[in-house]
Amino acid sequence: MRPRTLIAATTALVAVLAAGCGGSGSRTQAPPAQAADRLQAARDAAVRAADGARPGGTLNLLGVLSGPQLDAYLGTFAPFEEATGIEIKYESTGDVFAVLQTRIAGGNPPDAVSNPSAGQVAQLAAQGRLVPLDPFLDMAAVRADYPEGLLDLSTVDGRLYGIFYNTAVQGLVWYDPKTYQGPKPPASWDDLAGWARQTSAAGTTPWCIGLESGPTSGWPGAVWIEEFVLQQAGPEVFTKWWKGELPWTAPEIRQAFERFGAIATDAKQVSGGPTAVLTTDFNSSPQGLFADPPACHLHVQADFLGNALAQTVPGVVPGTDIDFFPFPPVDPARAGSIEISGETLALLRESPQGRAFMRYVATPEFSALVAGTGQWIGANRRTPPEAYPSTLSRRAAQVYADARTVQYAAQNAMPLAMTQAFHKAVLAYVDDPSTLDAQLAGLNRARAGAYRS
Repeated sequence: MRPRTLIAATTALVAVLAAGCGGSGSRTQAPPAQAADRLQAARDAAVRAADGARPGGTLNLLGVLSGPQLDAYLGTFAPFEEATGIEIKYESTGDVFAVLQTRIAGGNPPDAVSNPSAGQVAQLAAQGRLVPLDPFLDMAAVRADYPEGLLDLSTVDGRLYGIFYNTAVQGLVWYDPKTYQGPKPPASWDDLAGWARQTSAAGTTPWCIGLESGPTSGWPGAVWIEEFVLQQAGPEVFTKWWKGELPWTAPEIRQAFERFGAIATDAKQVSGGPTAVLTTDFNSSPQGLFADPPACHLHVQADFLGNALAQTVPGVVPGTDIDFFPFPPVDPARAGSIEISGETLALLRESPQGRAFMRYVATPEFSALVAGTGQWIGANRRTPPEAYPSTLSRRAAQVYADARTVQYAAQNAMPLAMTQAFHKAVLAYVDDPSTLDAQLAGLNRARAGAYRS
């Protein structure tokens, strides 16, 4: 296994990356059944988390999930509820950031939040809104079980305020092995882009992209741009960028926009052209891989996509009908660099229920259930590989484990105002590529104010 460095943010807010954390759509298959021994191990872990007591009561949890992902997520809490008598009441919202701020301002915060933004967790902790976890977690075990960078994201003034329950590898390139005839994996972005140009010149559309995602529309395009920054300029530039230390007009950022735009604004490169890119929901756009005839042959999305398609598109078998390779490096020296997202669990009200809950979600037994859903990669490093129910899940977990550099998603690491401006600029650029200079200048103006708070 190659050495891994996690380079990540300690301040910020995010847009959703529901990409790695959420979704919707009708399910045609149930989530994988969890092994009985792992369910019992999770119950035992829950008993220990509650110090052998059965406190009962409720815990109100705010989050972004819905549909199959929510069903799977709640299943990971079932052993905790059974063992402790504590009922988890999940409130789902499409805009967790606004709802959480409103609830806090109104003096009615939820007991806990499942947040796709480690940045918001850090901001709320700095404001004194969160309960520090150090006093009741086994911090020696936590430090051993989680990458240092993930803990740093939720640490403020030396106190830990959040636990990642999952990670998702972003920017994977998905395809149907039965129809895609290009390089797999390509040696470089130029290798893949060359195939795409030849394919489009022959009259076949290589890519599908969908940027529609309600209040966070634009984030899938931001993922593309982040990948280009990372794969071309490297983690040092990437880190300076999300920290607000690099202007948006810098050549590395402009080039990343232009590489994305060369696909997203070209009707020969992307199915339906830029109009479809702007109006197609990110959940439905990958289904173009399975149209008859295929609307496209490639789609960029997080590691959850293969198993999600198996639940939403009848007849799709992971590994047989859908497969992936990591986003290829623009600079071959950047090979082995990946980007991740993930949800952080944080506590807003201190209670016996909340303490038991946070102890439970910090255990490898809980993380094994997360892996067993087939939806996510367990963030705990003691998550056993055999807990993953599909070849695709195990492969994605291996990509995470073997990566030379793991970078936390930039849009999750930027302040909220910066993230929102980023998303809007992505949409405006796809709508009219001639406005790129204006969009980057506007992002620089947003940068001037976003990092003051």
